[in-house]
Amino acid sequence: MSYSLCNLRANGSKTVEQTSTTETMSLCLGSPSSSLLIPIQPADGDIVHDVRQYLATRSPVPLFEMERHLFQKLPLELRNEVRELQRAVLFVRNLITGKDRIKVQPACITCLNIYTHFKLTTFRAKFDVWLKQQDWLVLVNRAKAGPEWQACQRGLSDAFLDYVASRMGAGFTRGDAGEQAILSIHRQWQTGRNQHGESESIPGYEQNWELRNRNILPEGWSSTNIRQQLKKRAALTKAQKALLHEGIASCKAFIPHVHSTRAGLRFMELVQYDDVRCDFRVIDVESGQICDLWLLVARDVATGMLLGFGMRPARARDDGTQEHLKLQDMKQLFGWVLETYGLAPYKMTHKIENGTATLAEAVRLAIIENIGEDHIDISYASMISGKSAVGYQERAVGNSQGKAMLESLNRLMHMIASSSPGQIGANYSKRPADLAAREREAINIWESHRPEDRQDLSYPFYTLSQARRKLFEVFHIQNNRTEHDMEGFERIAEWYDQNTGTWMPQHIAPRDMTNVRVRTRMESPIERAKRLVAGSPGFTRVPAEALVAFYEHSQRKCVVKDKGEIEFMHEGVILHFAPPTADHALAPETKCLAYFNPNDPRFITLTDGRGSILGTWVRRNLVRHGDQDALAQAIRYSQGALKADKERARELAAPEIARLDAMRQHNAGFMTVIDGSTTAQAKKIESKTVSAHLAEMATNSKRETAEREKALRNFDADMSDLLSPNPSPASISPDIEFSAEELL
Repeated sequence: MSYSLCNLRANGSKTVEQTSTTETMSLCLGSPSSSLLIPIQPADGDIVHDVRQYLATRSPVPLFEMERHLFQKLPLELRNEVRELQRAVLFVRNLITGKDRIKVQPACITCLNIYTHFKLTTFRAKFDVWLKQQDWLVLVNRAKAGPEWQACQRGLSDAFLDYVASRMGAGFTRGDAGEQAILSIHRQWQTGRNQHGESESIPGYEQNWELRNRNILPEGWSSTNIRQQLKKRAALTKAQKALLHEGIASCKAFIPHVHSTRAGLRFMELVQYDDVRCDFRVIDVESGQICDLWLLVARDVATGMLLGFGMRPARARDDGTQEHLKLQDMKQLFGWVLETYGLAPYKMTHKIENGTATLAEAVRLAIIENIGEDHIDISYASMISGKSAVGYQERAVGNSQGKAMLESLNRLMHMIASSSPGQIGANYSKRPADLAAREREAINIWESHRPEDRQDLSYPFYTLSQARRKLFEVFHIQNNRTEHDMEGFERIAEWYDQNTGTWMPQHIAPRDMTNVRVRTRMESPIERAKRLVAGSPGFTRVPAEALVAFYEHSQRKCVVKDKGEIEFMHEGVILHFAPPTADHALAPETKCLAYFNPNDPRFITLTDGRGSILGTWVRRNLVRHGDQDALAQAIRYSQGALKADKERARELAAPEIARLDAMRQHNAGFMTVIDGSTTAQAKKIESKTVSAHLAEMATNSKRETAEREKALRNFDADMSDLLSPNPSPASISPDIEFSAEELL
């Protein structure tokens, strides 16, 4: 490293001499043989952990390069200031000790002509102290460096401030209770007891604690001074306070965020879903209720464009609860997005929440299984959770920072729709005072007119159809807006065509632009989507059978029980399913993905979650008391299972049976040795896709239903003939049997 030293000649000219670090040290300190007190320094690359302790034991050195491990502990701004001051004092030292020696004051003035931002009196004082002490540390403004750089402890002790911070953070857990926390310490000084009534001394004042003057508070204990020192020493930051008072999720607002960009992201490559409540209420003309209106929205991250939305009014149920968004609503929106926009030529990721706007894990697996993991992936927004500072497990909450774009776009939607009637305000504290009167008038209008006229009446609220039209208008404005500053969007230059009265793109501008008006604007989300799609291969449609399977079926992750059956809860009822034959049985603890029709769950189709079909199982119905036929069938099924288990047990016991038979043969002569037979193992059906198999099952179910209805009609006719006053002999046949399946 070298320094550029300007040497002022007698004639006033300046020359620049390159002097090495060693030469500069000799120039400043005398000959190289002069004694230099070098402190014991940490090894290369070590860091000074306790600055105050290190400062108390160090020895002076003239240049910060000789003590770089300490220099690195300074804030960046102060490091730059020390570098500049050191260059300046070395420059002055060169002038007063060089060939053409000049006095210190003129040398300082000459130096400040180069380093103009220093004041002469301040710089001269620093130079004199540095020259006398030969210590670069005198160039450091310790007032800016922080409390650990102070030569001695000033103000309140760290132990006391930590105690106050603990009282304000963990002792009084309201954000506005800081003043009361400090006053409780004042009372503790007077009484010797903390806020819990326990005897406790105050850290930093343990010496002579019993001899303290209880009527006079120590110096510096004013609330203002304590707060100032807490702030200067960062003893209780906003992040720490939020962590102690609220939790990890609230702390996230005061720590560095994850900054993301949409640069390079393609259309539909990342789609986000969210649930949002409208800031206006609606009237349901069917029931006359005034309801909140909830939406499910899907947005493309690359363009900020709304892809679609679904509505559900929060109608009141008979038990006083309100309807809310359902899994079926999310499935319909998700399927509609796939059906409308199709599959991109690249892998799409759909980001959903863990709360309302979500899909069950089984549904996620079913989508990937039917469409293909190369085309689509579904991920869940992260949840913020963990243990609190005192060790309790915190309730997991959604990561709002993970969907910051959605939150800002939803806010824009609320602002555009704020002209809608029936506003409820941004939060409950800002709810309009006339909302209740508006609701009473709307209900009175609804009750005082005929049912057939209610849809066409005017209300002080939107009807559902009016709200739908308004939301289409709001989202159209959002998708076509150009007055925004969204990151990653291009700026478009346009010129005004007076002949057509429209703004035209730059690439068709005339050669002569004289008196032609021009402007620049941001591209709209729709324009950005068109531009991104134009640069990509074409989108393809989702297979129809995959969409049918997605819409018509529900999915569950399930495990084969030890009894060889599958069971799960559906609408409050436990459903049991069994294989139709032994060939379709699966080993216990086999994990499956089950598809079933929620409106008629008579069958389930089992897959391995990767597209291979394991078979179709039938539901075991509950036996009604007194139904002898159904009971007989259930007993036969149970006995059949027992028989199969016995056969398998005999297979496993074959060696032992053979050993026993050999023993008996030896003892009693000829005995027949019984060989066990191997039970056939269930095999995967891989000839069809999952969605095609489900479609075939739906067709078979319809045919079976028709055959069953025909059998029931024949049975009714036979029973009617049987119960008639004079039954014909031909109607009573000893060969007629009715199975449980025909009667169900």
